[in-house]
Amino acid sequence: MESYNTLIKPKKNVELIFISNDQSEGAALKWAIKENFPWPTVLPDKLRRSGLEKYAQRGIPSYTLIDKEGKILAQGKYACFEKIKEL
Repeated sequence: MESYNTLIKPKKNVELIFISNDQSEGAALKWAIKENFPWPTVLPDKLRRSGLEKYAQRGIPSYTLIDKEGKILAQGKYACFEKIKEL
């Protein structure tokens, strides 16, 4: 949350979307509320329909930064946060 609050939240041109690995919508929602996530959550069963499937990675957590056209700008936590600093 600290990285989100300092690097992403102040930037109006960056939005974080969380792709959950929870199989239960209730479990994902409970965790998001507990952690006070201010960003949208996509569940595995809705991943294909969301159009984000091609960006989902296997590792947990994983980070992919894409532009509004869907081009990958960075992958990995460090690379994504460094790129966000540039935006």
